Amino acid sequence: MGRMPEYIRRLISIRFSMKNVASLRFSVLSLLGLGLALHASAQGNRAYVLCEGAQDFYSGEVLEAPRVGWVDLDEETLEFETLRVFDGHAYTTDMILSTAGDLFVSAEDTVYRLDASDGSILASQPLQGARSLFEAGDRLYVSRGDYDPETFGSVAFDAFLVALDAEDLSWQADWQAAAGEGPAFASESMCLVGDVLHIGINNAFAYGEEVGLVGRLNLTTGDYEEVDLGEDGLNPVHVLPVSGGVVTVNARQYDGTSLSRVEAAGASTTALVADVTAGCGAAAILGDEVVYQVYGEGDFRKAEGATLDASGFWPGNGLNAYSMAVRSNGDILLGHTDFGTYGELDIRDAMGMQVASVATGIAPGVICVASETSVVADAPMVQAEEVARYDLLGRPLGAGASGPQVVVLTDGRARLEWKAAD
Repeated sequence: MGRMPEYIRRLISIRFSMKNVASLRFSVLSLLGLGLALHASAQGNRAYVLCEGAQDFYSGEVLEAPRVGWVDLDEETLEFETLRVFDGHAYTTDMILSTAGDLFVSAEDTVYRLDASDGSILASQPLQGARSLFEAGDRLYVSRGDYDPETFGSVAFDAFLVALDAEDLSWQADWQAAAGEGPAFASESMCLVGDVLHIGINNAFAYGEEVGLVGRLNLTTGDYEEVDLGEDGLNPVHVLPVSGGVVTVNARQYDGTSLSRVEAAGASTTALVADVTAGCGAAAILGDEVVYQVYGEGDFRKAEGATLDASGFWPGNGLNAYSMAVRSNGDILLGHTDFGTYGELDIRDAMGMQVASVATGIAPGVICVASETSVVADAPMVQAEEVARYDLLGRPLGAGASGPQVVVLTDGRARLEWKAAD
């Protein structure tokens, strides 16, 4: 089978025992993304961080304006450099990197397209209640939801989902709530599976009236439908594509946490996982697993994306995280804040050991890593074939071998497998 590649040898030199199989699996993620990392964008490994700022709850005074900045992850000493301060806005809600390498940001009542190198405004569109953003084709989809200080409930928009032109942010389309064309309640996170845009619908601005729905808009046919997650699936906060379907992390009525899975055909399953809410805590996809945090727990729970079965833990850093992103090298970036005085970007490796800590603006609510995002948009997926198998000491294995194995693929990636005895 030939000599084991050096980067595989370094991976399996980690001291191994039966009880840390799950942790080693995180390390292998760096190899799964190795081929993509070789084609990183010209921007390098930048972590863009959207900080929501701070506001006096009683007076409404903005104590720190929201801002977006970046951290050069290739530097030996990491620093947060502000790109743009959103003066005149009380808060921001979402940020994504565009396929062209720009930044889309939703700030209270406006959607911006920013130059990622200097923060200059390339386009803008007034849009009250702009929440989450998702780019598909030549459109930027925006979910909506807002708090009404007069009714103490949710603002009743005509449309809770709109589409803007991805280039100049001009208005393209909306999906009217009253006509059943789109969501009828405040909506949040979005993701795409195949041709279907999935929208988490939670009515989260009306306490005690939360709903648990996933809207499904077919971007090819224009058809719209909704999947009811059931009584246990109220208040979907995160909507994540995994294992051919969608998994939502649900905060319920802030009395517990549940996970739901919506299959490509529309069938859904919901599982209660904790009697404490996930709230607005962090969550992400890691391989075929969902990693999420329940409020008050310092570590992160993991669940299989295909089944929702619990699959272990990631240690985190003992604190509640407000945001989370995963790098292709296996590092995990966490945003921490007290919402009033500080913000911090904490970088941990796959084993939970700290790599670096960087002070940011207050309330770092979204983290995007430039190189991985650019590559996902540009690099075609190629079906790789198996080249060789090694045990955890680096020795070649035959076809009938059992136990933990490192499988090397033709595209330079590798994966860890556990093969049962025949």
